[in-house]
Amino acid sequence: MPDPATLFRLAVVTPGGKDGCQTFPQGAGRPGDPGHLPVNFHAYAACTQGTFLGGDTVTPEHDHVLLLIGSRMERAERLLHHLKTAGKTVVITIKETGLTQISAHFQKFENWSAFQRLCAAADGAIATTYDTEPLYRAANPRLPVAFLPPPYPVEEWDLSSPQPQGIFIGTRQLFVTSRCHALALALVAPVAAESQEPVSVISGRASDLPPVKRLLNKVVDYSHDWHRRFAEGAPQVRVIARQMPALEYLRTLAAHRLVFQMDQSSVPGQVAGDALLCRVPCVGGNGTAERLVFPDLCGHGRTTGELLDLTRRLLRDSSYREEMIRRSVALAREKMCFSTARRSLADFFGSLSR
Repeated sequence: MPDPATLFRLAVVTPGGKDGCQTFPQGAGRPGDPGHLPVNFHAYAACTQGTFLGGDTVTPEHDHVLLLIGSRMERAERLLHHLKTAGKTVVITIKETGLTQISAHFQKFENWSAFQRLCAAADGAIATTYDTEPLYRAANPRLPVAFLPPPYPVEEWDLSSPQPQGIFIGTRQLFVTSRCHALALALVAPVAAESQEPVSVISGRASDLPPVKRLLNKVVDYSHDWHRRFAEGAPQVRVIARQMPALEYLRTLAAHRLVFQMDQSSVPGQVAGDALLCRVPCVGGNGTAERLVFPDLCGHGRTTGELLDLTRRLLRDSSYREEMIRRSVALAREKMCFSTARRSLADFFGSLSR
């Protein structure tokens, strides 16, 4: 008798959506395959050889649906009703999971009311972070909730580089305060100079600016100007000021000895997930992936001084660095790999049908 998990297929649906339809018949596939990488919410579809699709009236082929809830929650409400009418088992999850993002959404009481109605009508919910798990229960104490962060194809992919050098700054959003991007670069640059290691940092387009500056930013890149001026006083810092395709970004990250960040957004943790695929230790950050697969290096419960000490040790002690990589991969295979996630999804959706 075949394992039920191997037959399970999931459709991940986002109202509206910019990414379009993508199927994952080969699961993770290979690096460089066309389409979105099998990470973030696409990973739930990929780990089940399912489908990711967007639209306000879509009806997926698969009976099991994960519905993403964005800032316009009334759209998710309408789509949930459409999917339930079509006989689908629908589990919901919040798309923007940072605590400040969620708090901003619920500053509109209409969004909180809509979220309560979504939690009342859905068959279940998936919590992608530690902090969102109690949120669903606050909206509906009887709603079945599973803690299941986005998985990573750690068993299928190894993007490691043979001769890594330097430090890669994991964040790029200078004007998103919870990312602590400027602070991370300012603190780690002297450590890199001590060790004679280069630092690579991506200058992302400025966000969270006042309306007038946001308009001017289309002409004058405030983020790049800040990074350029910082690098003038820190010659070991290399500023990357262009958008890279996703695979090129991962290859760039993989060329470094470690990732450093100080993100305090309480997100699922793509920085750590990307580092995991590249077999690079990730220091700092309080996201779910950081805490699950880099527990000895993450920023949860650690001071900035402790994070810098860990950075120094990773730079000077190759055996410790290799140990941290081995441990992160082992933990990911236990808690965040595709095969584990597929079984967990199949079990959770199966429990909703009983």
